[in-house]
Amino acid sequence: MTTTNFENWGIELEKVWDLKTAEDCVKFSELMYSLNGEEDSNYLHKLIDAIRLKDDSGVYESLYNAIWVFHPKLVGEILAQKLSELQKRMGKFDQVFRFYIPLPTAEVALHAFLEGAKQWTIAERRTAMAALKNWFIADEAWGSVLEKLGKPIAKTKESAIPEYWDENWRKRFVEGRQKGGEFSVSGIFWKKGKKVWLEDLDFLIEVLALNLGKDWRQIDTLTNPFWFYANKTVYPTFIEKLKELPREKQTEILDNIKRVNKNKFKQLNTEINGN
Repeated sequence: MTTTNFENWGIELEKVWDLKTAEDCVKFSELMYSLNGEEDSNYLHKLIDAIRLKDDSGVYESLYNAIWVFHPKLVGEILAQKLSELQKRMGKFDQVFRFYIPLPTAEVALHAFLEGAKQWTIAERRTAMAALKNWFIADEAWGSVLEKLGKPIAKTKESAIPEYWDENWRKRFVEGRQKGGEFSVSGIFWKKGKKVWLEDLDFLIEVLALNLGKDWRQIDTLTNPFWFYANKTVYPTFIEKLKELPREKQTEILDNIKRVNKNKFKQLNTEINGN
């Protein structure tokens, strides 16, 4: 039996798509750059099937380019078809997201994706929507996609600065936010050593309890040091202070953290409430 060009190409791709050696990586990239986007949909399906590694050393950049060189309509259709399967294969390691990043602002591809989403089964839709909600945490643009799919993100009212804050806290908070940018709130803290970190802890806890409006994602960067360089020096005190808070404020903080990072929430909830 004579194989088609696609069959030959697909066989060669399967031989190397686990990227076990440097030679595999070279061959993988060569196969990616052998495509020009004029090929049929079988190639694009196979490209999606080639997304297999939880982490990669950059070779997937060629895979990303190979996918998005195809006609946007075809890309959108197949990304919709494959999302649930791909998400299940890759699990909690969200290597998937990088291949979908252009979608919210790619008009033709997005329209095709939304049309394709109409064919999702109930189970596929559940898996796909869970992925899109996670992606919204990383990128605001996914909010409009979720809205078009009938699952808009609920908007909540931004908190006012509490009246009981002292002038120093007010000034630092306002001036930090006025700077703008993705670290406008988180940049208020963690600039000096352990002594100042501990002195700032009550202020930081107050900020964690606020609804930060457009800056809500910064709750994640604001709390990152507790899991890294301040894990041994400040984190234990942070836990003790959380335990002492009134239940309402404790819940506000945990809910804000859960919104941006479920793993952090689970750990904190276990340490504070034992569940």
